[in-house]
Amino acid sequence: MIIGNRLGGSLAWVAMLMVTPAAAQTFTSGVEAVAVDVLVTRGGQPVTGLTADDFIVLDNGVPQQIESVLLDEVPITLLLVLDTSGSVRGAPLVQLRAAVEAAAEALRPDDQVGLVTFSHNVRMVVEPPSPRSSLPDALGRLRAGGATALYDATFAAYALRERTVGRTLVLVFSDGDDTASWIDPRAVLDTAQRSDVVVYGVSLDPITPDNRMDRQGRMTARRWFPTEPQLFGREYLPVLVEETGGAVFVAEDIGRLRAAFSRVVTEFRSRYLLTYSPIEVQAAGWHALEVRVAGRGRSVQARRGYVR
Repeated sequence: MIIGNRLGGSLAWVAMLMVTPAAAQTFTSGVEAVAVDVLVTRGGQPVTGLTADDFIVLDNGVPQQIESVLLDEVPITLLLVLDTSGSVRGAPLVQLRAAVEAAAEALRPDDQVGLVTFSHNVRMVVEPPSPRSSLPDALGRLRAGGATALYDATFAAYALRERTVGRTLVLVFSDGDDTASWIDPRAVLDTAQRSDVVVYGVSLDPITPDNRMDRQGRMTARRWFPTEPQLFGREYLPVLVEETGGAVFVAEDIGRLRAAFSRVVTEFRSRYLLTYSPIEVQAAGWHALEVRVAGRGRSVQARRGYVR
């Protein structure tokens, strides 16, 4: 099913999503509780066995009472958002299919999937929530060609959140910058701040920052992206995953896609789900989040905040 393209119908579809509450709201768990996905690592490896006593959550600077901590206990929906533009034609598409199979193998029987592909069109190939057994036939039907509507496709993924069950992991693969979207990328970032979805990105980028100057340049570009998205479009995916507490994995060649996709699912499985009911903070507006964890040498990865 085509749910978006560069024709007038696509513009109407995008506009409809922008005013549909379900497309821009799902950060709450229950009526008042907030759910936050958190990854704790030490030396690059996930830390397990933590309890509520090991965490501190600050909502707009105010300490919160953590009500529950879950690890690997809630089924997930893996929503794949795959670039099938012209640059993926041929051998890359074969490797992409193999990478999706690897991600599916890392799922459990009670997990669900969805599959969205994009070129200049955005297509829902497997509607969530579907069993992982629905992926092989769908992968066989994939074809590559056209331009790249990355912004539209990621916005569509958020619109599908109301259909997913359990914890929702969006895995976005793209090998290039956006060249065909109608949606403003800042609208996607705004939606991300209102959703509990965690986004992981997998990109093909053989020129990775290998020195301090390169890294500082990329960080500066990310800070400027919301102001000048046309100039810093390459930073869209890193900015999006940072908003949601995810990560970008770079496959330096197409042959490493399989390992990258599998790693995304495995790492997501290692994340804690913290819930709390906000106290002593205003309900509406931007809520800056800070998650701390006890223990030396431990690093925390979580979303920057949320909007209600």
